[in-house]
Amino acid sequence: MRQDRTAVAHPEDRPAVDETIIEQLAGITDGQGFSVLGELLNAFLGAVPGRLEALDRAVAAEDLTAVGDQAHSLTGSAASFGARGMADLCRELRAAAHQGDLDASRRLVHDLRAEFLRVRAWLISFRSRA
Repeated sequence: MRQDRTAVAHPEDRPAVDETIIEQLAGITDGQGFSVLGELLNAFLGAVPGRLEALDRAVAAEDLTAVGDQAHSLTGSAASFGARGMADLCRELRAAAHQGDLDASRRLVHDLRAEFLRVRAWLISFRSRA
C-alpha cells in the first residue's frame, strides 16, 4: 500500500522553519527577563536525533505501532518549532504506520532524517545570528 504524497507539499519546496514561530519563541523569557530560546533550541536539537534513532529501530523491528507513536510525539515538537515540513512528514509517517505500510514508513523515516538536517542547519544559523 503506497501513500499518496500529493496532498502534502514537499518539505524541500518551502523554508525549513517558519521564522515567525521562532520569533514568537524568542519572546518567551525567564524570571529575569532573558529569552529562553537558546535553551529551547538546544532541547529540541538534542532530542530529535534520539527520536530518529528510535524510529530507525522501530522500522528495523517492523514495529509499526512504535513507529506511529514516535511519529506522533515528534509531530508536536516539530510543529512547536515551526518545522512544518518535519511535522507534515511525521503525520504522513504516522498514517503509513497505521495503514501497515512498512515500505512507506521506511521511506518517510529517511525523508524525515533529511528534513531534520535542513531544520537543524536553519536553527543553528538562526541561533548564531540572534
